[in-house]
Amino acid sequence: MAQDLLIAALAQHVSLTPEEMEAFLAICTVHEAQKKEYLLRTGEQNHDMYFVQRGCLRSFIIDKAGKEVNLEFAVEGYWISDVAFNKPALLSIQALEKTQYFQININAFEDLTQEHPVFNLFFRKLLQNGHFTFKKRMLSSMTQTAAENYRDFLLKFPNLGQRIPQYHIAAYLGITPEFFSTIKSEGMDMYQQAIS
Repeated sequence: MAQDLLIAALAQHVSLTPEEMEAFLAICTVHEAQKKEYLLRTGEQNHDMYFVQRGCLRSFIIDKAGKEVNLEFAVEGYWISDVAFNKPALLSIQALEKTQYFQININAFEDLTQEHPVFNLFFRKLLQNGHFTFKKRMLSSMTQTAAENYRDFLLKFPNLGQRIPQYHIAAYLGITPEFFSTIKSEGMDMYQQAIS
């Protein structure tokens, strides 16, 4: 069933009755994005959150020097959105490969929370997990070497390096593609040690 991954992702955070699950699935729409297609651009009104069924999305900003900085990747089973709902988006979301995803309108979701308060808990847990992940990543970028950060990337996304261009990984790590090529093997060695 196409919704199995989404149902499993919900179950990680909350226990839902069949009625609650049906109400949630009723506000989800399935879409497919082609490689390089934008789901959201900086400055556009953001009304949605997304769940990746198959493929890879990224959120990113463009810095003052005109360089793209990748903030997060969302692969199968991951949620992604801009933090500013019903406001101009702070970042862009783009498909890095052909991607099937569920789109959930935040206004419909808020209506759902009125009928089924359990979704307030679900959303709070999503926000807490996202906040923790970003804080951990920020602290790692300040206290670890680039090779250690690449190791952590591989631990989180073991196969993503074969699916997306290397410059996207460099932009996620906050380093140049040239510097990435010099630390890549060291980070790979650390990864191999961590998983063995």
